[in-house]
Amino acid sequence: MASLCSNLHPPFSFHVLSRQHNVPNCFFINSRVKFNPTRTITCKKASSRGPETDRVVKIKFEKTAVKQGDKKFVHEGLITESLSNGMFRILLDNKDLIIGYLSGKIRKNFVRVLPGDRVRVEMSPYDLTKGRIVYRLRNKDASG
Repeated sequence: MASLCSNLHPPFSFHVLSRQHNVPNCFFINSRVKFNPTRTITCKKASSRGPETDRVVKIKFEKTAVKQGDKKFVHEGLITESLSNGMFRILLDNKDLIIGYLSGKIRKNFVRVLPGDRVRVEMSPYDLTKGRIVYRLRNKDASG
């Protein structure tokens, strides 16, 4: 942040008092610093536009904590039975019988899934009896 305001000196330090940053010759438009991705800073700077003009600077901060997804197992199987509430009984290619539910994209796009369809299922390593149906595979005998 110090490099954006040209009127700050290199040995520059922030003074943090009650979650508020005080910067010499610069001040925040928002008096309190909130943890949002962009912050707005106003700096007084001598420029060609006038002796004392306000300059608004937008700073982008990167998120430090990135959520990492779990490793998913992907299997293919055949839907054998339709249960209530959008659940299906699926016989996987490795002869395991699991319960699968529709993913959000399939539900959102109104993809019709019926018994007898082949599907691709994502399974969590924590519970191998349930899976999420992420793709309905095309039948070989269906034309068009």
